[in-house]
Amino acid sequence: MIKRLFCFLAILLSISFSSYAMTDSVICRMSDADGRYREHNCDFTNITLDVRFVPKEGRVIGKETLLFTPIQSLIDSVYLDAPGIIIKKLLLDKAAVNVSFDTTKTGVIVRFPKQKLKWDEKHSLYIEYEAIPRHGLYFIGWNDEKNLSRKQIWTQGQGIDNRYWFPCYDDVDDKVITETTVTFDKAYTVVSNGNLLDTKINADSTKTWHYAMTKPHSPYLVMLAIDKYAYKDYKSDAGVVSREYYYADHPEVEAPTYQYSKEMMDWLPREIGIPYPWQTYSNTPVQDFMYGAMENTTATVYGDFYQGDKRALLEKPYMGVNAHELTHQWFGDYITEYSATHHWLHESFATYYSKIFLRHMLGEDQYQMAKRGEALSAIQADRENRYPVAHSKAGTARHYPKGSFVLGMLRYVVGDEIYKRSIVHYLKKHANENVDTHDFYRSFMETAGVNLDWFFDEWVYHSGVPSYNVNYEARNDKTIFYVEQVHATDSLIHYFRMPLVFEVNYTDHTRDTVRAMVSNQYDTVMVPNRAAKTIAYTVFDPGYNVLRTMRISRPYQELLAQAHDARNMIDRFDAVQALRDTAVDRKEADLIRIFATEKNFNIRAEVVYQLRHDSTPDGIGLLGKALKDDDFNVRRAAAERLEIIPRTLLASYEGLLGDTSYVTIEIALRKLVGQYPENKERYLATVKNTVGISKNVRIAYLELRCADSLAACKSELIDYTSHSYEFRTRVKAMEALERLNYNDDRLIINITDAVLNPNTRLSGPAERTLGKFLKKPEVKEAFKVYYEAGNWQDWQKEKLKGLME
Repeated sequence: MIKRLFCFLAILLSISFSSYAMTDSVICRMSDADGRYREHNCDFTNITLDVRFVPKEGRVIGKETLLFTPIQSLIDSVYLDAPGIIIKKLLLDKAAVNVSFDTTKTGVIVRFPKQKLKWDEKHSLYIEYEAIPRHGLYFIGWNDEKNLSRKQIWTQGQGIDNRYWFPCYDDVDDKVITETTVTFDKAYTVVSNGNLLDTKINADSTKTWHYAMTKPHSPYLVMLAIDKYAYKDYKSDAGVVSREYYYADHPEVEAPTYQYSKEMMDWLPREIGIPYPWQTYSNTPVQDFMYGAMENTTATVYGDFYQGDKRALLEKPYMGVNAHELTHQWFGDYITEYSATHHWLHESFATYYSKIFLRHMLGEDQYQMAKRGEALSAIQADRENRYPVAHSKAGTARHYPKGSFVLGMLRYVVGDEIYKRSIVHYLKKHANENVDTHDFYRSFMETAGVNLDWFFDEWVYHSGVPSYNVNYEARNDKTIFYVEQVHATDSLIHYFRMPLVFEVNYTDHTRDTVRAMVSNQYDTVMVPNRAAKTIAYTVFDPGYNVLRTMRISRPYQELLAQAHDARNMIDRFDAVQALRDTAVDRKEADLIRIFATEKNFNIRAEVVYQLRHDSTPDGIGLLGKALKDDDFNVRRAAAERLEIIPRTLLASYEGLLGDTSYVTIEIALRKLVGQYPENKERYLATVKNTVGISKNVRIAYLELRCADSLAACKSELIDYTSHSYEFRTRVKAMEALERLNYNDDRLIINITDAVLNPNTRLSGPAERTLGKFLKKPEVKEAFKVYYEAGNWQDWQKEKLKGLME
């Protein structure tokens, strides 16, 4: 695919910061038509919603008032996004007569034929409507025949889906003050944005909940969540209450899920530099959520797969997601992108601050490993395509991990003081407004006189990462580093300009470091060694502060010294990982010593990986220790990486069937049954009463049991594929039945239901499974009969027909 480019000649002036200089160059940026700001002819200022629901029909019945002001001299119409919404009544300025309107596939054109509306006048639209939305608002479990599913209603407005359940100008470049009134069964709790002003019990056994915001936010952030919730309030030192909801029938999950909530609300305002910008905050779990979580203003919604007891949260702790969504209350809700080009101003910031909260709570090692994960994602994304971070098509890997790493580099370049002052200025200047990338760039100039055009050009407006070849030469009084940038260059990527640290470590455990600007294809950096000390090892960019790839050739003893002694965990990890190509007989004893002395589980897991095939007594001994390690991550690494379980380790491996980690139990069960089938009954009996997370252990048990006796367990597996269960359980059960190569009419009905589900994390796997089954002529014929007998909507017909072709 050929991408259109526009190029312009940029004369880059020398800047006063850290004596950096830059030559004239041609900069080419990738165009972004989908990031164009949306035009509109009026400014909506307020939305007041009053809604009821008919859950079994998936129906919304609403009344809405929108306040607006024309922002053009004269307007004769207003457009509202409202696909599929049926307008029952529409009034201008509370007049008694309906205003004329035209309904299109995507919305409503409200016309003012008698008089045009003028600049700066204030007007209102009153609308009564009904909708059966496919997107934006979801009814969960109301038609579950077995009554096993939770009964919920919840919304997901991002990107532009709230338009499906209430008419509005549904885009990021407008902000409104919202007020929401919801009437529903009094047995349920309703959560929405802002302050809960009041509730009222009605004569028909319903309850009315009235919420209101006091400051404007974008329409996609309007939310509702309804279920039988309980909650606990956490108050920050500044007096902000975080109301943390959980399912009333599962009180055991509250404390482990929200254990860091108060600390988070205390720490983030200090770190960001301004107080929490809203009046309230809450977290609410929902079933079958299609993402991880959503930062609705004052009211985050998240997938209930993040809610669990201590054992379940070993696999998916909510802490990082919780911090990410709370950060969005500043970056995304308080200030909001003008268009999708600038989406990184939301997600990169939320990812970055959640990462440094991780460091605050869990330490530097966890932070450094998180950065490594971000770097790997970013590098892979840049191999796949060449979109920059500031682009509507940048994708998850750039909007989240790469952008987060870029913010860390920005802080590394300018220092903490300038970074923090610029962030505070940026937030205060644009409070409750829309922003673009240039606003963020300009904040550094306005705060500290620092021109970072070169940095934004390299890391925000262009793709790629630098690739370095590094060598060094030791002389009596200095160490000379030779750095070559070896990545290909063209109109979209140049040689990178970044300050890099060069560290020389000596055998007496002292070190010398130099920070120098590297900007050319070839650069030379000198680190003084005035005492002519003996070098133990060198580190290029200690702590991995610059996103890059690197090739450097070092002798075994130097790697070993770094693996033992480097200050930064990530530098020790890199040294151990660099030993992968070294013969086992040479490194075995050294790796065993590292395993014994190293505290970080990532490094210890890497040792396990490298010695997984070691059949010597010492190697077997290390693997046995790993299987019984106190850290479940190390036990998991041993369980996964030990491909063949030797009889000498069988008893230790069998112990994993009682592990604290449900995932480790499943791994162990499948491997043990596969390699020691004579013990299958004993293994299955051991885990028979273990359910796991999303029933992972139970489904593995049933699958392995079904291999011998399909009749004994197929019914339960098929049940788990139905809409009585949450989507992760359904996917696991479908995949198990696919591996068993079993299907029947009931399974096909359940999979078809999953194919039509709006959650792509369910519908995607269901389509793949159904597609494989439909390759069998008898299944295809049975499915055709089922399809032809069904009463399908047009979009359902189209989707199901496509699967049969």
